[in-house]
Amino acid sequence: MRPLDEIYDEILNKPVTPRASLLLIKGLKEEGKREMVVKACQKALEFFPDDINIRRVLAETYVEQGSIELAQNELTKLCEQIDELSSLLKLQAEVYIKEDKTKEAIDCLELYLAHHRSDKEAAQVLSELSSPPKKEPSILPTSTLAEIYYKQGELEAAIRTYEQTVKAFPDDEKAKRRLDELKKIREAEGRGKAKEERLRERKLNLIKVLERWLTNIGQRAAMNVSHQP
Repeated sequence: MRPLDEIYDEILNKPVTPRASLLLIKGLKEEGKREMVVKACQKALEFFPDDINIRRVLAETYVEQGSIELAQNELTKLCEQIDELSSLLKLQAEVYIKEDKTKEAIDCLELYLAHHRSDKEAAQVLSELSSPPKKEPSILPTSTLAEIYYKQGELEAAIRTYEQTVKAFPDDEKAKRRLDELKKIREAEGRGKAKEERLRERKLNLIKVLERWLTNIGQRAAMNVSHQP
Protein backbone atom coordinates (compact mmCIF):
# COMPACT_ATOMS: atom_id res chain seq x y z
CA MET A 1 0.00 0.00 0.00
CA ARG A 2 1.29 3.44 -0.87
CA PRO A 3 2.03 5.88 1.97
CA LEU A 4 -0.79 8.31 2.82
CA ASP A 5 1.39 11.32 2.01
CA GLU A 6 1.81 10.09 -1.57
CA ILE A 7 -1.96 9.86 -1.93
CA TYR A 8 -2.29 13.40 -0.61
CA ASP A 9 0.31 14.61 -3.12
CA GLU A 10 -1.42 12.89 -6.00
CA ILE A 11 -4.79 14.43 -5.11
CA LEU A 12 -3.31 17.90 -4.62
CA ASN A 13 -1.48 17.75 -7.94
CA LYS A 14 -4.73 16.90 -9.72
CA PRO A 15 -7.45 18.88 -7.87
CA VAL A 16 -10.99 18.44 -9.15
CA THR A 17 -12.87 21.11 -7.25
CA PRO A 18 -12.01 23.78 -4.62
CA ARG A 19 -14.20 21.94 -2.12
CA ALA A 20 -12.30 18.68 -2.58
CA SER A 21 -9.00 20.49 -2.09
CA LEU A 22 -10.32 22.28 1.00
CA LEU A 23 -11.47 19.03 2.60
CA LEU A 24 -8.04 17.52 2.09
CA ILE A 25 -6.31 20.63 3.45
CA LYS A 26 -8.50 20.63 6.56
CA GLY A 27 -7.66 16.97 7.09
CA LEU A 28 -3.96 17.81 7.02
CA LYS A 29 -4.55 20.71 9.41
CA GLU A 30 -6.35 18.50 11.90
CA GLU A 31 -3.36 16.16 11.85
CA GLY A 32 -1.11 19.10 12.73
CA LYS A 33 0.87 18.92 9.49
CA ARG A 34 1.37 22.65 9.01
CA GLU A 35 4.11 22.39 6.40
CA MET A 36 1.97 20.15 4.26
CA VAL A 37 -1.03 22.46 4.79
CA VAL A 38 0.99 25.40 3.45
CA LYS A 39 2.17 23.45 0.40
CA ALA A 40 -1.34 22.12 -0.21
CA CYS A 41 -2.86 25.59 -0.02
CA GLN A 42 -0.26 27.06 -2.33
CA LYS A 43 -0.80 24.28 -4.85
CA ALA A 44 -4.59 24.56 -4.67
CA LEU A 45 -4.43 28.33 -5.15
CA GLU A 46 -2.53 27.80 -8.39
CA PHE A 47 -5.67 26.15 -9.71
CA PHE A 48 -8.24 28.19 -7.75
CA PRO A 49 -6.68 31.62 -7.02
CA ASP A 50 -10.00 33.25 -6.09
CA ASP A 51 -11.03 30.70 -3.47
CA ILE A 52 -11.37 32.65 -0.23
CA ASN A 53 -11.66 29.62 2.05
CA ILE A 54 -8.40 28.04 0.92
CA ARG A 55 -6.55 31.36 1.20
CA ARG A 56 -7.97 31.90 4.67
CA VAL A 57 -6.60 28.51 5.84
CA LEU A 58 -3.23 29.51 4.39
CA ALA A 59 -3.27 32.85 6.26
CA GLU A 60 -4.29 31.15 9.53
CA THR A 61 -1.51 28.58 9.15
CA TYR A 62 1.08 31.29 8.53
CA VAL A 63 -0.03 33.00 11.75
CA GLU A 64 0.26 29.72 13.66
CA GLN A 65 3.79 29.29 12.28
CA GLY A 66 4.71 32.83 13.24
CA SER A 67 5.17 33.89 9.61
CA ILE A 68 3.47 37.24 10.14
CA GLU A 69 4.64 38.90 6.93
CA LEU A 70 3.42 36.00 4.80
CA ALA A 71 0.14 35.98 6.69
CA GLN A 72 -0.25 39.71 6.10
CA ASN A 73 0.20 39.24 2.35
CA GLU A 74 -2.54 36.62 2.23
CA LEU A 75 -4.84 38.68 4.45
CA THR A 76 -4.38 41.70 2.17
CA LYS A 77 -5.47 39.60 -0.81
CA LEU A 78 -8.44 38.30 1.18
CA CYS A 79 -9.54 41.81 2.15
CA GLU A 80 -9.36 42.94 -1.47
CA GLN A 81 -11.59 40.04 -2.48
CA ILE A 82 -14.02 40.79 0.34
CA ASP A 83 -14.17 44.46 -0.68
CA GLU A 84 -15.11 43.42 -4.19
CA LEU A 85 -17.77 41.02 -2.98
CA SER A 86 -19.13 43.54 -0.46
CA SER A 87 -20.72 45.51 -3.31
CA LEU A 88 -23.33 42.75 -3.33
CA LEU A 89 -24.51 44.00 0.06
CA LYS A 90 -25.74 47.21 -1.55
CA LEU A 91 -27.66 45.23 -4.14
CA GLN A 92 -29.15 43.03 -1.42
CA ALA A 93 -30.20 46.15 0.50
CA GLU A 94 -32.05 47.40 -2.58
CA VAL A 95 -33.92 44.10 -2.77
CA TYR A 96 -34.84 44.30 0.92
CA ILE A 97 -36.12 47.86 0.44
CA LYS A 98 -38.40 46.71 -2.37
CA GLU A 99 -39.69 43.98 -0.06
CA ASP A 100 -40.31 46.53 2.74
CA LYS A 101 -37.77 44.79 4.96
CA THR A 102 -36.27 47.92 6.47
CA LYS A 103 -34.25 46.31 9.27
CA GLU A 104 -32.55 43.86 6.90
CA ALA A 105 -31.80 46.67 4.44
CA ILE A 106 -30.22 48.74 7.23
CA ASP A 107 -28.02 45.81 8.29
CA CYS A 108 -26.80 45.29 4.72
CA LEU A 109 -26.04 48.96 4.18
CA GLU A 110 -24.11 49.19 7.45
CA LEU A 111 -21.93 46.26 6.41
CA TYR A 112 -21.53 47.69 2.91
CA LEU A 113 -20.48 51.13 4.19
CA ALA A 114 -17.89 49.52 6.45
CA HIS A 115 -16.07 48.68 3.21
CA HIS A 116 -17.22 51.65 1.10
CA ARG A 117 -17.29 54.68 3.37
CA SER A 118 -17.06 57.12 0.46
CA ASP A 119 -20.39 56.00 -1.05
CA LYS A 120 -22.49 59.06 -0.18
CA GLU A 121 -25.57 57.71 -1.93
CA ALA A 122 -25.62 54.57 0.23
CA ALA A 123 -24.99 56.67 3.34
CA GLN A 124 -27.96 58.89 2.49
CA VAL A 125 -30.24 55.89 1.97
CA LEU A 126 -29.10 54.44 5.31
CA SER A 127 -29.79 57.76 7.03
CA GLU A 128 -33.31 57.92 5.59
CA LEU A 129 -34.07 54.33 6.57
CA SER A 130 -32.72 54.80 10.08
CA SER A 131 -34.63 58.02 10.73
CA PRO A 132 -38.12 57.64 12.26
CA PRO A 133 -40.97 58.51 9.86
CA LYS A 134 -41.96 62.14 9.99
CA LYS A 135 -45.38 62.75 11.41
CA GLU A 136 -47.69 65.21 9.77
CA PRO A 137 -48.11 68.28 11.97
CA SER A 138 -51.51 68.27 13.62
CA ILE A 139 -53.68 71.37 13.38
CA LEU A 140 -54.24 72.68 16.90
CA PRO A 141 -57.62 74.26 17.67
CA THR A 142 -57.28 78.05 18.01
CA SER A 143 -59.55 81.00 18.68
CA THR A 144 -58.71 82.35 15.23
CA LEU A 145 -59.96 79.17 13.57
CA ALA A 146 -63.11 79.26 15.69
CA GLU A 147 -63.84 82.86 14.63
CA ILE A 148 -63.38 81.91 10.98
CA TYR A 149 -66.05 79.24 11.42
CA TYR A 150 -68.33 81.77 13.12
CA LYS A 151 -67.96 84.35 10.33
CA GLN A 152 -68.81 81.65 7.81
CA GLY A 153 -72.05 80.99 9.64
CA GLU A 154 -70.83 77.68 11.09
CA LEU A 155 -71.87 78.36 14.70
CA GLU A 156 -71.68 74.71 15.84
CA ALA A 157 -68.19 74.29 14.34
CA ALA A 158 -67.08 77.48 16.06
CA ILE A 159 -68.37 76.26 19.43
CA ARG A 160 -66.67 72.85 19.02
CA THR A 161 -63.38 74.56 18.14
CA TYR A 162 -63.58 76.86 21.14
CA GLU A 163 -64.32 73.85 23.36
CA GLN A 164 -61.21 72.12 22.02
CA THR A 165 -59.19 75.32 22.50
CA VAL A 166 -60.27 75.65 26.12
CA LYS A 167 -59.42 71.98 26.70
CA ALA A 168 -55.97 72.40 25.17
CA PHE A 169 -55.35 75.77 26.87
CA PRO A 170 -57.31 75.78 30.14
CA ASP A 171 -55.80 79.14 31.18
CA ASP A 172 -57.16 80.98 28.13
CA GLU A 173 -59.84 83.10 29.83
CA LYS A 174 -60.63 85.02 26.65
CA ALA A 175 -61.49 81.79 24.83
CA LYS A 176 -63.70 80.72 27.73
CA ARG A 177 -65.66 83.99 27.63
CA ARG A 178 -66.09 83.79 23.88
CA LEU A 179 -67.30 80.19 24.19
CA ASP A 180 -69.95 81.30 26.68
CA GLU A 181 -71.01 84.08 24.30
CA LEU A 182 -71.42 81.70 21.40
CA LYS A 183 -73.38 79.25 23.50
CA LYS A 184 -75.77 82.07 24.49
CA ILE A 185 -76.14 82.98 20.83
CA ARG A 186 -77.00 79.37 20.10
CA GLU A 187 -79.57 79.35 22.88
CA ALA A 188 -81.07 82.64 21.64
CA GLU A 189 -81.23 81.33 18.12
CA GLY A 190 -82.86 78.23 19.44
CA ARG A 191 -85.50 80.27 21.23
CA GLY A 192 -85.99 82.43 18.15
CA LYS A 193 -86.46 79.39 15.96
CA ALA A 194 -88.91 77.94 18.44
CA LYS A 195 -90.90 81.20 18.45
CA GLU A 196 -90.89 81.32 14.65
CA GLU A 197 -92.10 77.73 14.57
CA ARG A 198 -95.00 78.54 16.93
CA LEU A 199 -96.00 81.57 14.82
CA ARG A 200 -95.90 79.47 11.67
CA GLU A 201 -98.12 76.85 13.24
CA ARG A 202 -100.62 79.54 14.37
CA LYS A 203 -100.72 80.96 10.84
CA LEU A 204 -101.32 77.53 9.38
CA ASN A 205 -104.15 76.89 11.84
CA LEU A 206 -105.68 80.29 11.06
CA ILE A 207 -105.55 79.60 7.32
CA LYS A 208 -107.27 76.26 7.87
CA VAL A 209 -110.05 77.99 9.88
CA LEU A 210 -110.50 80.64 7.19
CA GLU A 211 -110.64 77.97 4.48
CA ARG A 212 -113.36 76.07 6.38
CA TRP A 213 -115.26 79.33 7.01
CA LEU A 214 -115.15 80.27 3.31
CA THR A 215 -116.26 76.78 2.37
CA ASN A 216 -119.27 77.01 4.70
CA ILE A 217 -120.21 80.46 3.36
CA GLY A 218 -120.07 79.14 -0.18
CA GLN A 219 -122.27 76.18 0.68
CA ARG A 220 -124.87 78.38 2.42
CA ALA A 221 -124.99 80.79 -0.52
CA ALA A 222 -125.59 77.90 -2.87
CA MET A 223 -128.42 76.60 -0.72
CA ASN A 224 -130.14 80.01 -0.56
CA VAL A 225 -130.06 80.31 -4.32
CA SER A 226 -131.62 76.90 -4.78
CA HIS A 227 -134.55 77.74 -2.46
CA GLN A 228 -135.53 80.99 -4.18
CA PRO A 229 -138.85 80.85 -6.27
